[in-house]
Amino acid sequence: MSLKENLRKKILIDSLAKTVSQSIGPSGGPHKIDKDSMRKLISFTSFVLEKRRDLELYFRGLEPGMGEVLSLDNELPLYGKTSLEDVTVRRSPELKEMVNIRNIIKILNVKDILLCNGRDAVRYIQDRALELVDLSFDEKDVDDLAREGVDALVGADSEGVMEILELFVELIGYSSVPAAVLVNDYVMYGSTQEAPGGSEAFGPIIMYNDRTNILRLIKQTISVDDPIANVKIPGVALGEIEPDAAGYEVFEFLKEASLKLERPTLH
Repeated sequence: MSLKENLRKKILIDSLAKTVSQSIGPSGGPHKIDKDSMRKLISFTSFVLEKRRDLELYFRGLEPGMGEVLSLDNELPLYGKTSLEDVTVRRSPELKEMVNIRNIIKILNVKDILLCNGRDAVRYIQDRALELVDLSFDEKDVDDLAREGVDALVGADSEGVMEILELFVELIGYSSVPAAVLVNDYVMYGSTQEAPGGSEAFGPIIMYNDRTNILRLIKQTISVDDPIANVKIPGVALGEIEPDAAGYEVFEFLKEASLKLERPTLH
């Protein structure tokens, strides 16, 4: 798969994990997890569906007959160093199994095999999915991305520009700029840093207006609490202050920034 396809996959995996985590709700409160999104997330891993009684289990074998088992229910428990049969007895015991004292002890206490549950289990599955995404790249890979971005910009294809920007943002590790400093219809991304005093700072800052198809860059690092942020950012966005780069130059900047990254860059 190409770098573009693998970045799309990573974005989807992260989005699914976020959706499932948000569906879990506050700790200790009633909740109903988004099972469809969780199934999609699991599909990116080596966990295999195994139906047992009324249980929807997912198994990842680590040694013959043993491995990790995830039970897809609202508790979302993940068990390790165990078997499907063991988890089945503990999660959905039949009457004949409950008369066995050893089974009763197992049913009442799962600490010996429980790895985690809830959001921690989601993060674990997310990490296993990301381990299988190849995000290695070379100069040609990022050059192809940059060229595609330039072509979209020249063709006033705002959706195409946004997609390539989001892929570069994912690759480099930029974050969305806080809403407090956004201007009109611009989306903005930047490298997050900590300014003196502990406030959040961004720089470089990429800004794009999908209505006017204007793409600009500020290379300076700016604290969101610094009064200059209220002058420089809107000034560049509105064309009152000269940007450090604009148009196709921004994609060239993103290409060079990508090539400076330590590789592999992501999971």
